[in-house]
Amino acid sequence: MQNYLLPNATLVAQTRGRIRLKLFESFHHLIFDVLGAEFSPPFAEQELRGMILGGSGFPKPVVFALHGALLNAAVSDCTSGVPELYRILKDLRFRDTEETVTICVTPLSENSMHSDDIFLLKSAFADDIGLTASLLEPPSREVDRATALVTEAVNALGLAAEGWMEELLLLANQIYFAVAGSEEELLFAGAAVFDAFGAILMNPLTLRDPPSVLMALIHESSHNQLFLFHLDDPILYNDASATFSSPLRAEPRPMEGVFHALWVSARMVLAAEAVLKSPNKPIWEAELQELQRHARKSFRDCEQTVAEHAELSDLGLALFESARDSINGI
Repeated sequence: MQNYLLPNATLVAQTRGRIRLKLFESFHHLIFDVLGAEFSPPFAEQELRGMILGGSGFPKPVVFALHGALLNAAVSDCTSGVPELYRILKDLRFRDTEETVTICVTPLSENSMHSDDIFLLKSAFADDIGLTASLLEPPSREVDRATALVTEAVNALGLAAEGWMEELLLLANQIYFAVAGSEEELLFAGAAVFDAFGAILMNPLTLRDPPSVLMALIHESSHNQLFLFHLDDPILYNDASATFSSPLRAEPRPMEGVFHALWVSARMVLAAEAVLKSPNKPIWEAELQELQRHARKSFRDCEQTVAEHAELSDLGLALFESARDSINGI
């Protein structure tokens, strides 16, 4: 049986090509068809094609965030913000819209990013329970400290598990740092959303040491990997209003969240195993083993909930069985 958990850079690269085409098609439909009756397109079709498909590089996460904002406006029939989104879209033509080819760490700060990008990314990462609904620039000292930890974790992954590193570059080579908007809000650790595909959000205040950062990178990028399977398949048929307990959050949440928790936990176990078995494993082997143990426990907790309550598609069942067989095999 195919192992869906193991890194597969070839498949991810192929899927990214499909995503790029789908992104152009959806942008085109939104601008020239859905919103075209109310708003004049910001530029000609050929300019849109050039922006999304013209270069050799994959679109930056902010391009996905802009698409998500336009889509939300159209779906919600709340189009008052469209003129401003069109203004941003027109300005993007004159800025670099292609992703980096290496891991890049950037704080959500106007000293480091364009203000339009910050606006779009904050909207893309905003959740519905308040964890990331109000993001602020992190303290510079925390950015420097956390960036050093990310660098060490990434270097360790590249030395010990090249396949996982190669896939990480395709799934989440842009890391954004931000903190919660107020001390009263819950301290979030990280986030990944399809509307900022190619990126992950991390809270530098929660990054403690290289092994936990490595696992956090695998955790968040594995959400992006699972998004790829959703492109052509629902994976789950559960009612979105039904909630179930989950080990990674205190409050019950829909089955999709539990399945994502199961998936990323399983991938964390496998990635840690690859690093620990490598002759180039890092000096913090013991700490990584302990984190692997916690990830395995999280997987087992989710496994029982998914087995009992998930209504899975054929692909969803294959993903679940692949995850269970992989963990059982270690």
